[in-house]
Amino acid sequence: MNRNNILKSSILMFILGLVTSCGDLLDLEPPMTQVTENFYRDQNDAFQALTSAYNILNWSAPSTASGSPQNCAFEIVSEILGDACYAGGANANDIPTTGRINTFEMRVNDPAPEALWYKYFTGIYRANQLLVKIDNIKFVDENLRTRYKAEALFLRANYYFDVVRLFGNVPLILTPITPADYGQEQVAPEIIYKQIAEDLLEAINAKDSEGSYSLPTSFLQLDAADKGRVTRAAAQSLLARVWLYYTGYYQQNQLPEVSAQDIVGYIEDVIENSGHDLMPNAYDREYTLASKTSPLFDVANKNNIEGVFEIQYTDLSKWGDWKNRQGCLGNQAVILWGMRDVGGAYAAGWSFAPVSKTLFDRFEANDPRRLATFINAEPAVGDNDGEGLNYTKGYQNTGFFNRKFAPLTANNCRYGGTRELNYRNNYPMIRFADVLLMEAELELLYGDKAKALTYYKRVRERAMGAGSVNLSQNQLTLDLIDKERIYELSLEGHRYWDILRRGQDYADKTLTNGETNEFSVIYNKTRAGLMPIPQYDISQSKGSLKQNPGY
Repeated sequence: MNRNNILKSSILMFILGLVTSCGDLLDLEPPMTQVTENFYRDQNDAFQALTSAYNILNWSAPSTASGSPQNCAFEIVSEILGDACYAGGANANDIPTTGRINTFEMRVNDPAPEALWYKYFTGIYRANQLLVKIDNIKFVDENLRTRYKAEALFLRANYYFDVVRLFGNVPLILTPITPADYGQEQVAPEIIYKQIAEDLLEAINAKDSEGSYSLPTSFLQLDAADKGRVTRAAAQSLLARVWLYYTGYYQQNQLPEVSAQDIVGYIEDVIENSGHDLMPNAYDREYTLASKTSPLFDVANKNNIEGVFEIQYTDLSKWGDWKNRQGCLGNQAVILWGMRDVGGAYAAGWSFAPVSKTLFDRFEANDPRRLATFINAEPAVGDNDGEGLNYTKGYQNTGFFNRKFAPLTANNCRYGGTRELNYRNNYPMIRFADVLLMEAELELLYGDKAKALTYYKRVRERAMGAGSVNLSQNQLTLDLIDKERIYELSLEGHRYWDILRRGQDYADKTLTNGETNEFSVIYNKTRAGLMPIPQYDISQSKGSLKQNPGY
């Protein structure tokens, strides 16, 4: 077995420093004898600790601290918060917290925010465990020490970015803590973002004994078993995402320690030197009609040239434990997106996050990304791509569903286990198209407008054809780039954050939808787009944690 296979073959879980193993994948001592005090000894231990920190990426159904699993995959929660999707489900009482997320009426004791808080601080804890121990671990290959540290820094930065976006006011914890240390106080968001930037910069600039960068340039340099590991391109791209969000949401001129010129340079390096590119024929219409998925999102094409950083999922774990869904390595978000009681090529799902018809209507009929993004389950009318499917209509049904991550019969678990828990669709957390559009925005604001237009054109003309963009560099605007982000990245978990970084007035105007009955959404500016700090964690901190405004 390849020791570096982090997310596909190694089915490992760390729980507060205890190591457990599923099956005979590794020759381990009895797990109850391996505790923090005697575990972090050698290179193999360090690798297992790193694996445990990666494992959090797979938690698409994280549990609350009490062990109650929640269907709150980050990308789905992000879309329900945004203007693309409603809550959905079987009926209005099917996971009520999801409905409250949709309408900005979350409560301090709702389980979904608690599960997300638990997920990300568990990830931070696991990364911290390795980072505080790694300098004293015995390594045969010193270059691996530097690489593992860089990977752990990326993971900690990523977990902190998600948790600070969701909750705003969080504590900065850089060492493992015990229950006796739960009285942590929140720090200003600027301090969290400063740490995120420091972690990513250290990961980006880490070098081995020969002076080469420790992280691979991109996953294109990795063996098949190592796809999904952190790369320098992924760290640079995440830094750009953090930079744009922080400067937009908090109305700042730069991310702490990273200027506009710095970030333009980092992303230009990804574009010019990583080897990543747009996938050709990504939105081929005939392929999509025949396969019910576009080439870009077909599981057969996972980790394609466009995937800067993909969270790896598999059906090899044969998972069947509903009470420990966060231990699963399958993508459980997939079953949430699907239509109820449908048959044929589409596998039955749970109809959460039904897609707004308003979003569907924003796409031009001749844009192949419309078919690649949406399933229109209603009958065909004109050129609406309707499929006239027989399915049970769930709560807030619109007839439109997410094709990018739709459950397909062809992708049902091949090796046993519970079907709903074993979908192998990767989640492309960072795509090269997103990198190009981020750089188009950065160049437009802080750099070269001609370059901005070039990057914008690469994305749009991939879909619409060469010569389809007839703009001068002075005609390119942020609004056009924002629209292109909708066409290219819809239903991938980015839209809500794009809205928030344009300011609270824009968020209020965009997210208050003017609809009626169960579809009505009124944005709450007092809460500034943040979730409540879980009451459970406030209680555990003995009041050190303070609730967010508006709750």
